[in-house]
Formats: sequence, structure tokens, C-alpha cells
Amino acid sequence: MKILSWLAFTFAFILAGTVQVSAQILSPHALEVDYDYEALVEVPMDDTFSSSLDAASFQAQHMFGIFSSPTVIEGMGINSEDIHGIGGPKSQSEILILSEEVFEKNQQSMVRIHYKNSGQMILHKKAAEKVLSQGSFIVPLPTNPFKIYRKKCTDSHYDTFGDYWYFYDPYREGCERLSQEPYAQEVQVKVKKSKTRNIQRSAELPLLRSDNGNGDLFSIYMIHGFSEDKKDPEDDGRLNYEIAHEYLLEKGFSVERLKKSSPYPLNLYKKAVTLSNGKTIQIEIRSLLVDTEMGSTSKVFADFFKQAIATADAIIYEGHSGLGGNLNIPELERKAGKFNFPDKKQIYYFDSCSSYSYYLDHFNAYKTKTNIDVITNGLSSYFHTSPLVLKEFLNYLIGSDNRNFQWMTILNKMESVLGKETYLVNVGGL
Repeated sequence: MKILSWLAFTFAFILAGTVQVSAQILSPHALEVDYDYEALVEVPMDDTFSSSLDAASFQAQHMFGIFSSPTVIEGMGINSEDIHGIGGPKSQSEILILSEEVFEKNQQSMVRIHYKNSGQMILHKKAAEKVLSQGSFIVPLPTNPFKIYRKKCTDSHYDTFGDYWYFYDPYREGCERLSQEPYAQEVQVKVKKSKTRNIQRSAELPLLRSDNGNGDLFSIYMIHGFSEDKKDPEDDGRLNYEIAHEYLLEKGFSVERLKKSSPYPLNLYKKAVTLSNGKTIQIEIRSLLVDTEMGSTSKVFADFFKQAIATADAIIYEGHSGLGGNLNIPELERKAGKFNFPDKKQIYYFDSCSSYSYYLDHFNAYKTKTNIDVITNGLSSYFHTSPLVLKEFLNYLIGSDNRNFQWMTILNKMESVLGKETYLVNVGGL
């Protein structure tokens, strides 16, 4: 599963308080809705407390774990064996502190914060239809999120406090009290349909693969992040890099190893493709296996991603989301210098956990005139299925069929390999 620790969350909420409104999303299995609610959060006035805004944000992010509970999924009329979540909120939301009160509890200074939170979230269509018909739904947010950690109530692998908010299930057998007072409060989340906005419903591949600033060259940058251990020859990220390599060779691409002395393999794949309109284009794919961790001291990933942003027609990222930290532009710019978004059409595909929550609006705050379609996941995605979904996407990018395919056709095909499962793949325009 493409998850990292809670430490990156500070960066994911970098836009909290100033909502960046993006174009409406398109998705075969999901809808985007507006939400707002009011809640109380009580946290200790010790070294864990930084600000009331951070405390409110920390409580709010527990919706991720709640939305993945089988009890919640089944309650929305969805089979929890097929779907592992009903959706998730964007990390960029508008939090307004309404009041603060300091009090004593068990000889400890506490602060009680009353706040309002509003933003957007992606929901599985069945869940969206149900809550929209009701106008709201109830979420048991933890009153004091620092006091609800129970190892038995979270994932068996990602079982630390830092990951707890994403994986805990307050409805699991033996954990039910975490959904009840005094551990939790019932918060009424009001929802309504997001305002309909203009969005490009086709992928515009004929435009993307014409003279898009690169002449007859169609440039794709692919980034494969490690799953667990960059030194492990069987690491899932490394295996996926090799699977992509074999796929491109099967498709007739030549390959050249670039930067042979680097510990991070970078291959350049080339192929001339005659499109269905009779035009021949040159396709180049740069594929890098690299440490994408936010805390990495290496500049290789930052430099490569900066180059991709500046020149590529399509960018594909496969790896951990780092809870928004791995592709955090200000952090990457500290390593590689200022990013420059070109004035041309681009497609970004961020195949990482909950990438809708972290990246869709984040990039909107930094791009200028460029026209970007961003493909993201509303739920967690997995390394073992990534190659299957990626191949379906690449078939459209590198194939000879030059029709102007609709995004819904492409997204449906990408997830067709998952059977009944869905990651709530979607596309939004910037």
C-alpha cells in the first residue's frame, strides 16, 4: 500500500485556510461533493500542541480512517469485500477557528477548540447518492485524537500512531467505544453537489501528440518510487519498474541506459509511431526508479521531476504519496530550484494513495498558463496492481489510434483490470 508516515501531513495541509477551487472531476465510480461541519477538539497544552489550526486539522484527517471502515462502507450499500473505502476529503480545506478555551483535566492543561471546516471530498457514487439525498451524514470524530490509539484497532502492518488516523477503524470488534462518547463526538457533515464547472471531457490526445512545444516529439516521463527498501532486489517498486521495461520492449521500443553510474536506474525508450491520421511521431519515454521519500537527501528525484514539469507532454508518478509530501513543490524546489510550468497541454497521472486529496488542488496553486489534466486516486492504491492499470493508460498514450478519446472511456479501461474493485480513479483539469 502506498502510504508513508503522518510526519508529511503538515505539508499536505499547507493550503489550509485558503481553498483552491479546481475544475469538476470526471470519474466512472465517484462524485465530488462540497461539505461543511462544526466540531470540538480537545488537545493537551504540551509539546504536542502547535496551534489550534493544526489541532483541528489533525482531528479532521481521521475521516480517512472512518471512511475506510467496512461498517461505514456496508452502511452506504456497498460491498466492503470489493471496495476498501467510500472516499476521502481534499487535504486543502478552509478551517475557521470559532472559539478556544483552556481548562484543566486530570491535572493537565487542555485546550478546547470549536471550529468550522468546509471543503470538497470525493465519494463513491453509491455513497454520494445516499448522503446527497439526506443532505448530511454523521461521522464519529475523536474528541481528543491523541488518546484513541489502540494497536488492535488499526492495520497490522502500518500500526504506529503516525499512521493511525489513516487506518484505524472505530467500528471494529473490540474498538467500538472509539466511536462513542467520551472518545468521540457525533459530527453532522452537511453535503451538497459541487458546482458544475467547465471541464475538458476528452483527453485531447491529438493535440497532445501534435506539435505541443516539442515538434514531432511526444515526451513521457515515468517515475517509479520504491515501496519499502531501495536495496531490496525484490522491492515492489523495483519490480514494477522492470515490468514497465518489459512492456515497452514488447511494444517495440529501443532502450538506452542513461547515467550508468547512478544508483537509480534511468532508461530512455524510443519509438517512431505512425498514427491513424498518417502522421509519424517520435515517442520518447524516460523511466526512472528513484527514492521519492520527502526526507531523502538525494536530489535525483527533485531534478528529474522539475525537468519533467518543464518539458514533458505526460508525467506518470507511481509510488507513495507521502501524504502529500513526496510531490510537495516547495520542498522539491528547495532541492532543485524553482519549477517552471510550460504554456502547453500536459497530462499528469499520480498513481499513489489518496492522490486526489493531496495533489489535485496543490498543483493548481503553482501552475500559471498551462492546461493540465490530472489523474488521481480517491482511495489507496496498491503496488501489485499498478502495472496493470499503467499498461491500460500507456496503451492510449503510445498507441497508433489518434482518435480524441473521452476521459470516461480511458478511466473505465484503466480500472477494468481491477475487477469489481475501484480506487475511485478520476481526472480534474487545472
